[in-house]
Amino acid sequence: MDANVWVDSFCVDHAESLAARAFIGQATEAGALLFFPVHIAKDVLYVVQHELKRSVLASGGALDEASACNWRCGVGVCSEHDRKRTAVGADASDLWLADKYLALHRDYEDNLVLAACKRAQVDYLVTNDRKLLEHADLAAKTPRQMMPILVLAERGGAAIG
Repeated sequence: MDANVWVDSFCVDHAESLAARAFIGQATEAGALLFFPVHIAKDVLYVVQHELKRSVLASGGALDEASACNWRCGVGVCSEHDRKRTAVGADASDLWLADKYLALHRDYEDNLVLAACKRAQVDYLVTNDRKLLEHADLAAKTPRQMMPILVLAERGGAAIG
């Protein structure tokens, strides 16, 4: 899964938040494996913390260390209690492949996501990134588009990146 789906799932004021949360919940329930490139974990944590802090400050709230700690603990995309969410590592071959994908798609970070999908041999890439949806060289769907597919995946245990 791409970082934007994880971010949307945590940030309830995002337009696709409900769809992202519903997809992750249904995918987990269906037994689908949710893969994510290890490099996006820091981005998801940073963006979600930033959004949550902004939201608290905008509503007149105060930030304290306990809240910050709770955010850090709660935002991790790979919970040790949920073995269906798996980080996909990377090595120099992923960088090589991401370079090759530049001819297809100009966003290098997205190309690293595509390389992680290839490494993990996922069945689907789930993203809200319109350009990545257009340029991906594998089945790429939004969380909303994945919901009916998950019904079928329950029977076969799909791998989702």
